[in-house]
Amino acid sequence: MVSHIKGLLSHHSYTKFVLMCIPMLLLFGDVNAQHATTRGKIKVFVIAAKDQSHSAMVDQASVMFKKIGDDNSYQIDFSKDTALLTAANLAKYDVIIQLHVSPLSLARKHQFAIQQFISKGKGWIGIHAAGVRAEQADLEAQDHWKWYSQLLGGVRYTPLPPVREGLVTIEASTHPVTKNLSTSFALMDEWYSFDKQLAPDAIILATADVDKKGKQPVIWINPNFDRALYIALGHDASSCTNASYHTLLKDAISWAAIHEGVEVHKMEEFTKSSGSILVNQVGYNANLPKAAVFKTKAKLNGDITFSIVDALSFEPVYSGKIKTSEQVLDWNDAWYSQIDFSEFKKPGFYRIKAEIDHQTYESFNFEIGDHLLAKTLIPAIANFFVGQKANSKEELSGDEHVRLFGSDKTVDLRGGWADASGDVSKYFSHLAYTNFMSPQQIPLADWSMIQSVESIPSVLRGSVVEDSLRLEAFYGADYIMKSLSTEGYFYMTLFSYFKKDPSERRVVGLLADSKTTSEYQAGYREGGGMGVACLARISTWKQKSKYSQAQYLKAAERAFEHLQKNSIKYIDDHKENIIDDYTALMGSTELWIATKNVSYRREARLRAKKLADRISTEGFFWSNDEKTRPFWHASDAGLPVISLIRYLEVETDAPMREKALETIKKFIDYQLRVSKETVNPFRYPRQTFKVNGEIKNGFFIPHENESGWWWQGEDARIGSLASVLLRGGRLVYPENNALGVRSDIGEVACSLVGWVLGCNPYEVCMMYGYGQINVPYMAAMYGHGSGIGGISNGVTGANGKPDGSGIDFKYEDNGNEWRWSEQWIPHSAWFLQAITAIESK
Repeated sequence: MVSHIKGLLSHHSYTKFVLMCIPMLLLFGDVNAQHATTRGKIKVFVIAAKDQSHSAMVDQASVMFKKIGDDNSYQIDFSKDTALLTAANLAKYDVIIQLHVSPLSLARKHQFAIQQFISKGKGWIGIHAAGVRAEQADLEAQDHWKWYSQLLGGVRYTPLPPVREGLVTIEASTHPVTKNLSTSFALMDEWYSFDKQLAPDAIILATADVDKKGKQPVIWINPNFDRALYIALGHDASSCTNASYHTLLKDAISWAAIHEGVEVHKMEEFTKSSGSILVNQVGYNANLPKAAVFKTKAKLNGDITFSIVDALSFEPVYSGKIKTSEQVLDWNDAWYSQIDFSEFKKPGFYRIKAEIDHQTYESFNFEIGDHLLAKTLIPAIANFFVGQKANSKEELSGDEHVRLFGSDKTVDLRGGWADASGDVSKYFSHLAYTNFMSPQQIPLADWSMIQSVESIPSVLRGSVVEDSLRLEAFYGADYIMKSLSTEGYFYMTLFSYFKKDPSERRVVGLLADSKTTSEYQAGYREGGGMGVACLARISTWKQKSKYSQAQYLKAAERAFEHLQKNSIKYIDDHKENIIDDYTALMGSTELWIATKNVSYRREARLRAKKLADRISTEGFFWSNDEKTRPFWHASDAGLPVISLIRYLEVETDAPMREKALETIKKFIDYQLRVSKETVNPFRYPRQTFKVNGEIKNGFFIPHENESGWWWQGEDARIGSLASVLLRGGRLVYPENNALGVRSDIGEVACSLVGWVLGCNPYEVCMMYGYGQINVPYMAAMYGHGSGIGGISNGVTGANGKPDGSGIDFKYEDNGNEWRWSEQWIPHSAWFLQAITAIESK
């Protein structure tokens, strides 16, 4: 992670380091720039019509667009398959070109995908028959795409005039789309006329007067939709060999691809607005709890009605009352009102509207569907991990013979996943020197994939995403195998030193004071326990991989035996704590399940008892044996309970089961209670921690902690706790409903998922490429960077508040943006678990 830099340098050195790196854009990239070229080539998706009347032009257009792409270093993908009009596919592109595809010929889900793409501020170019035909006007009273009519400026064209030569006149010679065209140019075309004047906001770039009846607009933009451009020209195949038409399209693509600062601009608008309706920007499962929050500058008294309207046709479909607003005084002076619409279950595409003092407020669009979250988000996360593979030529060359720190010995550590969008190092864990903050990284991600494949077979069976998750799980396990030394320990960290030269990469132990060491042996809490768990669990899979089932299991047993003897020697303070207990519990449980060996059962029971003994009377865990430090964790807060839940899947002894279930119940009771002890409209999971010698409760982790500097958004923690509430809740508070858990617990879990996907005080969807507002793109070495489907750090306590109080999220902060915007693999791993838990009833 970029965050790791700070741990390696003093404050003065870090400031100097950042200043030195400003010109090194090839290393980190400009994290604030949103122009497509910061991520390489401009990426364009052309969706072309299949109808006969445009087939000649479409066939020639595929050649034309290839030439435009080759000549201008654009990546242009050309297709007639409207099934590719999905959020997952379109997220890869900067511009859509709708080539003769009639808007009303599209399925509603494909209409919605285009609408969402444009609404994000990305580029859209509609060509010729992509307009709305006049005879389709009567559809407005039915299921019409009214939003698209607004996009086109409210006009409809009259089709089928004869093809003939006409003259295009440029009306805006300085606009980037038309500045390289001559004052006029000739073109063979089917010259549309329109039924009314364009909307006043439209900016006409070119006109034509073929019939001498007055100028008709033929190229215009709609500034209300950021980068939307309509070109009425292009019916005839001869357009594809017309030099002026080539220039027009080339410059149109370049203009449409620019979306620099869109997120910052939307954040500014959001901050200035008197009110915003915050929703899960991806959507809601039809049969699960659904909540939104109305953020306002003035208090609402509960007598305001909200309505749900169809996002495409604008027709109202449901209404209800907005609850009385509350303030979270520790955050800011905003008022928050809860909106519940769980009763509305009809699949479709919607937005929420409310009117106050004659002013209308609207949420972003969202979808409601059966199993929507799993169907949409699990493929996204699987795709993200594919992109995180450390398989660039630089990484493969550097890691084939990577040196151990302080030694000439080399090992082959090819494989694994780059840690974050700012760090291409590879970690079993880091922050080991803090003793109480070690997060689980590559082994956790691998275990999460295995857990998902095994937990929701009915959802994944036979799908491409099941195959993808299985392949990724084996890929991760194979890296864990390579990371197991001949001595029996796992290598904890392969560090890049943030240098471009892959030969500089080393296997190291990482400290906070500019030091790397030869203490790279991973103890239980440093990734060793979860490494054992992964190998033991995947050894039960029967699919063929690089290693056999027996080899995976033998490696897991050898590593476990070594850790039993040496883990205390490897961990920094040489004293076990809660992290050792729950990671060792996971490792021993998986070995017990894989082998049925009583020795592993004995160790699992010992660790489960230790965890139970760490639960406080209040319901939080103690980190240390002295019970002076409450357990809090920025990413793995739910892992102690998740390890107990996995243990209970094999434990049959009644007293042992009762002890574990009692521990889970106390923790869930505590989590619900501590989160409700103050105004909490988003149901954010609060926590207990110790800062400045005082034990207190708060929303976010203390910024003053054992690391000396490290704090960031906690989306991984949110995912881990959502998983606990659902999976643990079904064990101790089962209920016969869609989630199989007591209704209030299910509501909280769904709210936590909603927080990550945009229903948070900053209106940011933390899954990159999805929803309407994301964090800015963050570049990294070797072609890595913010990955579509990956989860960013998220919201924190206020910068400058040591106890984590207040609230903060920033797009720009003098190089510290990573605290909120950086993607980190534990976030995506835990979010995968949360979505899996929703579906695993």
